[in-house]
Amino acid sequence: MNMIAYVIAVLFYTTCECLIPNNTNVGTLFQSFDEESPYLNKVNNIVERKGRATLSYPNTGVNGMMGFAKAARVTGGTAGPVVFVSTVDEFRKAVAGSDKKIVVINRNLIANTLTKVSFGANKSIIGSYGNNILHNVHLRASQTSGNVIFQNIVFRHDEKIKDNDDIQLYLNYGTGYWVDHCYWPGHNWNGADGSTDKLIYVGDKANYVTISHCHFKSHKYGCIFGHPADDENMQYLGYPRITICHNRFENMEVRAPGLMRYGYYHVYNNYINNFHLSFTFLSHANIVSESNFLGAGSENRGHLDDKGNAKFTDRDSVPKLTARLSSPADWTPSSNYNYKRMTAAEAKIWNIAHSGVAASANQLHFAE
Repeated sequence: MNMIAYVIAVLFYTTCECLIPNNTNVGTLFQSFDEESPYLNKVNNIVERKGRATLSYPNTGVNGMMGFAKAARVTGGTAGPVVFVSTVDEFRKAVAGSDKKIVVINRNLIANTLTKVSFGANKSIIGSYGNNILHNVHLRASQTSGNVIFQNIVFRHDEKIKDNDDIQLYLNYGTGYWVDHCYWPGHNWNGADGSTDKLIYVGDKANYVTISHCHFKSHKYGCIFGHPADDENMQYLGYPRITICHNRFENMEVRAPGLMRYGYYHVYNNYINNFHLSFTFLSHANIVSESNFLGAGSENRGHLDDKGNAKFTDRDSVPKLTARLSSPADWTPSSNYNYKRMTAAEAKIWNIAHSGVAASANQLHFAE
């Protein structure tokens, strides 16, 4: 009987909706049935979806993935159900757990104060075209996190949120992350403002990560990678394995592309402009840099902040990057995955045109 009721309800709602007064909840028409019925729950879900417009979003799955994320076969929530969220509470609920799910930010999510949201595993967290801002919403990994895609999201925060641990995307657990076509717009800053916050952190035991096609902008401190202490804690040696490619860094004082410790870093085809210090490396970081273009700021010879206890090799960047103290890198990215390189000049042009969030499907481009 419940199955028959479900079919009748769906047909009634979808074909005769115009006959029902605007202030009538169609779901109440079926309250005589068992409230725990799975068929009634489906009716209510249909009613709820009809009352909320959903926006288009990048529905490209793992197309364009490269680097260590591809090597780890990251899939996120691909092939899982799509859940559209319009409030922070809906967002928090949707990204939790380990069930496969595509979570689409359907409306800009604005918090008045710093709001931390922990996410689980097997998720694609994607910003819709146009409504994709997380304002003062900080995403945090947990011990059960892993296999997560972050795509087409604007990570924005107030200037007053500026303490050392105030980082909008914080990945310290789990294997397999792809951060793609995201944008950190930053804010006004000056050298004496007392801020110590950063834009993104990937470290401790997080592993097999790719950051691609992103735009980092207008911040005193940029990105921090690896166990965040110079304490010779060798349990973190080799973490993270991370690819940083086809990104744009603009108007950062230091740490663009980042402060790097302990892990294996493949940094290629990035455009870094208007900076004071670019690479900072120490504590056993093992870095291969290729075909990056460093613009304004490079004339001050602030390319490398070399602390002397890391490994660094550069190929074909503009200008050429040479470590003063650290020894050459002793690993090769091509032994871990296949990749193609643009020249540094080509990468500059490409990143200016395509890095960051997309407002429509025809603006979403991948370098490979």
